[in-house]
Amino acid sequence: MGSKTRILILVLISAAAISLIILFVLFPILQTDETTSQVELVVASQESTQSPTIAAASSNINPWFELQNKVPVPHTTPLPESKWTPIDGTYAKLDPSLPQWWACRRCADYRPAGGIWKLRFDQGVMRIYYPITGWRSVASYTVSGDQLQIFNDPYCPQEVGIYRWKLEDEWNLPDRKIIIEVDEDPCSINLRGENFSNQAWYSCMPPNEMTGASNHWHKPPGCEENPIPPEAEPQTNLQVNVNVHPGYTRDFVVQPDVYADANSEENPSPEGINVTHSEESISYGLNRVLWGVGDWVQASTDLPFETMGVQIYGDHTIGWARVLLDGEEVWRGDTAAIWSHLGRHGGYIEISGYDPGRHTIRVESMGFDYHPVTVAFFGFSEQGGIEMGERQ
Repeated sequence: MGSKTRILILVLISAAAISLIILFVLFPILQTDETTSQVELVVASQESTQSPTIAAASSNINPWFELQNKVPVPHTTPLPESKWTPIDGTYAKLDPSLPQWWACRRCADYRPAGGIWKLRFDQGVMRIYYPITGWRSVASYTVSGDQLQIFNDPYCPQEVGIYRWKLEDEWNLPDRKIIIEVDEDPCSINLRGENFSNQAWYSCMPPNEMTGASNHWHKPPGCEENPIPPEAEPQTNLQVNVNVHPGYTRDFVVQPDVYADANSEENPSPEGINVTHSEESISYGLNRVLWGVGDWVQASTDLPFETMGVQIYGDHTIGWARVLLDGEEVWRGDTAAIWSHLGRHGGYIEISGYDPGRHTIRVESMGFDYHPVTVAFFGFSEQGGIEMGERQ
């Protein structure tokens, strides 16, 4: 056998070996379910292998309370001594910027977004939580003078964040907010430092023991343990029928005869139907995202439809809303709890039984839970209503 032939055989054998490595080692990694693409929250008491966001969406347990049972893992640095520090306490902030109304498995961690953020320093353990998406983390910290160091964070286990902190009075009450300024923190492409320092964090602790015992004190947004929806407005003599259909209307056997997209700026409404919205609502393709107390989108028509309705459809991030007909509330509730399938949530609220004439159906964000509400479209039926079930 010639030397060239031997070389060719060796090349072929090497190529075959490389192919087997790719097939049995790299290919399964590339085909791994996308839920593993997000860094998992590794903590000492963790039992679930779900990512932080997915676990929050699938559990009935309050994730913030559950997070209090988690402790950091000493990734590169030993855990600090468990002892009280001057910054110990629970804090919250309400970020006024736009919220993250979409579920995201690959978004950068600590990315600032609108809504409530909760932060707790507790004897060397730092916990942070973003209720809208369920994102959260646990890390270690130490305090020396006005310097704060954060480490053992599962999203950046090799990095140490260095900050300056100070407590400030509010309304002549001691230590009502903490201001954190970043000196150096490369964690998550500098986003952890940006998040911590972009605004003050307000204390969730009562100003004194007496006030705390009575529970009658001003709690900053985000400090409420279980936000309660405001009481419904008293109804007048409006007599209508309201049906809540879980799911997405466009998949139903019998659908509305006419659709009007919530974002009429992107797709003009059909003739005879006028869709308007508040200035604060967010344009999102053909949808409008409602954000804040009283944010709204509505459709008005005097065409002779027997029923009209509104489709709310989004990720698990959506929250409480109410539906009104001609200014009268006919329904309110947690829109994410209506229905859930393959990561999508919401339903179709349908109204019938009203008198002929001009009518306006309106959906408003209640805002008390600081969750966005994604409105897809309004539907109108000439005879009868919609029917659920999958189309053949």
